[in-house]
Amino acid sequence: MAHPNEELARSEMEAALRGDFEGMLDHYTDDTVLHYPGRNVLSGTHRGKDAIREWGRKFGEMLGDEGSLTRTLHDIVAGDDHAIQLLSVEAKRADGRSARWHVACVMHVRDGKISEAWLNIDDPYAVDELLA
Repeated sequence: MAHPNEELARSEMEAALRGDFEGMLDHYTDDTVLHYPGRNVLSGTHRGKDAIREWGRKFGEMLGDEGSLTRTLHDIVAGDDHAIQLLSVEAKRADGRSARWHVACVMHVRDGKISEAWLNIDDPYAVDELLA
């Protein structure tokens, strides 16, 4: 039987993979915090669901209508206070630029919801270049 925080992280990722951004956000507390690395327009600390919605909107806008984002979940590790998603990401912009990277998304869980998330990207320079 999977740990409840593993189930939470898996359900969150399933919503994201379906393209259900609101369903994904349902897994987060209202005061959630997202830490996104790098030195690009999406980098920084984003507080609250509205800020994360705006972050997602900007990301999609930067990729463009013809762009794509493919995530592959490799594993989830969970304990009583945290869950960690290990995944690969490939992004393509409408202008043809693309990048690939690996992510360890560390999530703090409070009262059955994700209250804080840190995206740790193995090649933040590739993401910075893609989003430049």
